[in-house]
Amino acid sequence: MAAPARSDGRTAGPAAAAAHPSGLSSTDGLLALMTLIWGVNYVVIKAAFTVFSPLAFNAVRFSLAVVAVALFARAAGARRPPAAALPRLALLGVVGNTIYQLAYIEGMARTRAGNAALIMAAVPVLTAVASHAIGHERLRWRDTAGLALSSAGLAAIVLGSGASLGLGGPLTGDLLMVAAVVFWTIYTIGAKPLVDTLGPTVTTAWTMGLGSIPLLAVCAPAALAQHWGAVTPAAWAGAIFSSLGSLVAAYLIWYRGVERLGSTRTAFYSNFTPVVTLLSAWPLLGEEPTRWQLVGAAGIFGALALIRS
Repeated sequence: MAAPARSDGRTAGPAAAAAHPSGLSSTDGLLALMTLIWGVNYVVIKAAFTVFSPLAFNAVRFSLAVVAVALFARAAGARRPPAAALPRLALLGVVGNTIYQLAYIEGMARTRAGNAALIMAAVPVLTAVASHAIGHERLRWRDTAGLALSSAGLAAIVLGSGASLGLGGPLTGDLLMVAAVVFWTIYTIGAKPLVDTLGPTVTTAWTMGLGSIPLLAVCAPAALAQHWGAVTPAAWAGAIFSSLGSLVAAYLIWYRGVERLGSTRTAFYSNFTPVVTLLSAWPLLGEEPTRWQLVGAAGIFGALALIRS
């Protein structure tokens, strides 16, 4: 029997159904690039917020991202998804590109950075548990040990900064960050069947396009109130990087990882983001990491060796 055709023109043969491979691959390299983009994006957004309001900034970067990912999908020859898939694509678009984005941005604005980093560290663990519970993936002992080690490493990075971080930030902000974790996990796991049948390009393009409609509606008042004359060329460059980098390229890479490695191993890479921020701030900003932060970074790299072995 011939392998079933996929909507992006590829076929889902025996390799698609095989177990996710061990060892590092080109997909791992792309996920490392995604982590680098997201780590730098944190600094870029903070700088852009000196002239942009958060929601106006989101309006700019999502407007650019939707156009860019649509052009990429067209150039890649991606086909229109079947009508039966549109309701699920729309629902996931709202979850991952509307609700998640609003919860994350508003949560960051209302709580401490240390709180946000610790709460977002729950993404890989929650993804692994949920994916295992619904039967998408089976956890090996290496996966469980790697997730525990990477979470401990991330905690060492945050708590080892020497700053007074604590967990006493405003409750509203913390709850919004918890909601962001939940919605990103739902988005990642819920899209897995669509990624397997439609491909990462189609899934990314349609969830982003459909999810951006309500997001841009929410951001519109802030965009209208934005003083656009005060936006500097550097801030515009930051918006372009945040759009084409953290939204278009990173989202496409994320779902390639979900397709090739599975939700759990892809979500694990999000724990590298604070490591990138930590190491890049050392030469660029003169912020020398503490001993415990270096230990935490080593723990996360050790976890990668466990999970990908």
